[in-house]
Amino acid sequence: MSALKTLADSMTHKTALRNHPDVRGFAGRYPVVVKEDCLGHMSNQHLKSIILKKQDAQKRKTNVKAFMTHWLMHKEESMFAEICTQALELAEKTGPHKIDMQTSECWGAVYREGDFTQQHDHWPQLWSWVYYVECCSECSPLIFPTLIFPTRFYKNPPKEGTMILFPSWVLHSVPTQMCKHDRIIIAGNIMNMQLNP
Repeated sequence: MSALKTLADSMTHKTALRNHPDVRGFAGRYPVVVKEDCLGHMSNQHLKSIILKKQDAQKRKTNVKAFMTHWLMHKEESMFAEICTQALELAEKTGPHKIDMQTSECWGAVYREGDFTQQHDHWPQLWSWVYYVECCSECSPLIFPTLIFPTRFYKNPPKEGTMILFPSWVLHSVPTQMCKHDRIIIAGNIMNMQLNP
């Protein structure tokens, strides 16, 4: 069982960091980094076939209310490991300090019409990311609520071959998929190795 799943299973909505009684809203900016064509030669069709051959390991018991693989795809599929390497390199370029990082989880998900992801974060991980394997511009975006006006959102429209990197404590969600075709993604988390020896 992954460290993230163990932590998630032990937490209730009340214990989420954002619900701490001393928390304060602020207007500071946080990085949501978009990198297009990050995998170059890699085949999205091959990634799609890998994901579709897997079982729905999570059975909609996580915040992702869609088909979802197991958490450690990077440990058994070399193409997933390469995507994780790309995410780590992007995190190293984005972060203000050089620290030792590694992938903690990586999974695939298939959103079909009516599927969605509830608003959540990935605390205590350091960075989280999403890579779009298959989608169209009308597919559901990844959305982030603004800090001062939580009813306003920054929306990142999906685009095949694009990776989105963001701090793991940032709330995010995916609204209901309205397209009749699949929206296929790979996602992952990056941890600070100094905190997770």
